[in-house]
Amino acid sequence: MRKNVFGVLIAGLLLCSNLLTAQTEMVWDSYGLGFTLTKGMRITQNDGETFSAEKADLFLTIVPVKNREVTEEHLAEAVIEMAVEMNYQTIADADELELNDLYGYYVEGTSDGASAFVVALMDVESSNNYLAIVVFTPDTRDAAIDLIISFFAYDE
Repeated sequence: MRKNVFGVLIAGLLLCSNLLTAQTEMVWDSYGLGFTLTKGMRITQNDGETFSAEKADLFLTIVPVKNREVTEEHLAEAVIEMAVEMNYQTIADADELELNDLYGYYVEGTSDGASAFVVALMDVESSNNYLAIVVFTPDTRDAAIDLIISFFAYDE
């Protein structure tokens, strides 16, 4: 009997542990954007114009840009412009992205000791476009990448 109770207790603790470490699937219906927040992130702003979430060592903010005339070149220019405005001292990486019906560009760099990805995305099926900034520490760089590659477009 004690073995059964102990087994049930252990199983319950494992289930609770899995639930507490689960990531959060998000959908931003106003703009047809979905993504997965890293475990432990809490939403700090979601007012239809800006979405932000954070935890101690990882920060995300997304701003939609509605413009039917945005081109791939505009996205590259927007990312470079944002990196310049953020006074990046170093650029570690920059490239194009193709993510689940989203196309865009990103820059990874450091400004005032803070590492960040600046990402511009365009939904290839609609006029929805997005600018995102993900600030991270060396320990959360992989989580930042996972967050970025989780972005997907869907029909509103």
